Amino acid sequence: MLFKGEVAALLGYPEAEALLGVLAGVRRPSAGGVRVLDVDPYEERAALSRRLGYLPPEPWLPEWVRVRRLAEMVGARGGLRPREAAERMRNLLARMGMEDRLERRVSELSAEDRALAATLLTLLPDPEVLLLSSPLKMLGPLARSELASLFSEYASRDRALVFSASSIEEADFASRVVLLADGRVAASGPLSELLKTIGAEYYVVLRSLDTRRIVDYIGKMPQVKMFSVSRGGAVRVWLNDFEHDLPVVLDLLVSLGIGLDSVEVGRLSAREALLNYIRRRAGSDRL
Repeated sequence: MLFKGEVAALLGYPEAEALLGVLAGVRRPSAGGVRVLDVDPYEERAALSRRLGYLPPEPWLPEWVRVRRLAEMVGARGGLRPREAAERMRNLLARMGMEDRLERRVSELSAEDRALAATLLTLLPDPEVLLLSSPLKMLGPLARSELASLFSEYASRDRALVFSASSIEEADFASRVVLLADGRVAASGPLSELLKTIGAEYYVVLRSLDTRRIVDYIGKMPQVKMFSVSRGGAVRVWLNDFEHDLPVVLDLLVSLGIGLDSVEVGRLSAREALLNYIRRRAGSDRL
């Protein structure tokens, strides 16, 4: 479900692109049903033409046309007059530091500028819902940051936006992140909660000559969320509340007479944690 005022990021290929296509009405769902603004987007696409904006995975812009003319054509479908559409596009380009691109032909734009122009054209008619395929993928840090601000401002006006992201870093401004794997929602929530769910947080690495005893006790401790054992016998442990639980766990192990050779604190990158989480889910599904 998607709510007004929300920016939702979809992570997971090819599920994210497939879902956006179904929501936009360019693909028919193989089972079940979809409602967007209380309309079936596949059966009643015409009813959504002014209310929904969709950026496909590989948007095509005619090489010989100027950006101004594209804005006028897109604006006309949204009920805007040519001058109004061109002025709105000029303002959007100015936000991105690209105002001079308005009079350029598409063939004169760089790859990043083309990607931005396609995204801004989707924003231009100010639809109620925006569905965007990888709008940040080809952008540099500054352009990505400014476009993220535009997206947040758009959603704050009782609009809703869903976009696919190629990395967790691209989704850091979203109000909700949805992780898709094997055609299903694997996890969903604010990014801070999602990072905890997938294990992208602090952990402690315990090394001892008696790895088996550590594993036996760690597995029974309520403070432990999950753990893994490397081939070398190092035990990596994630805790429910790292700062509070770490001294408790270490004291318990020492009191049980388990000698620790070393204790190290580390943190998984979001990318590594995401891959590990998907692998664990795939393994549990097979079992």
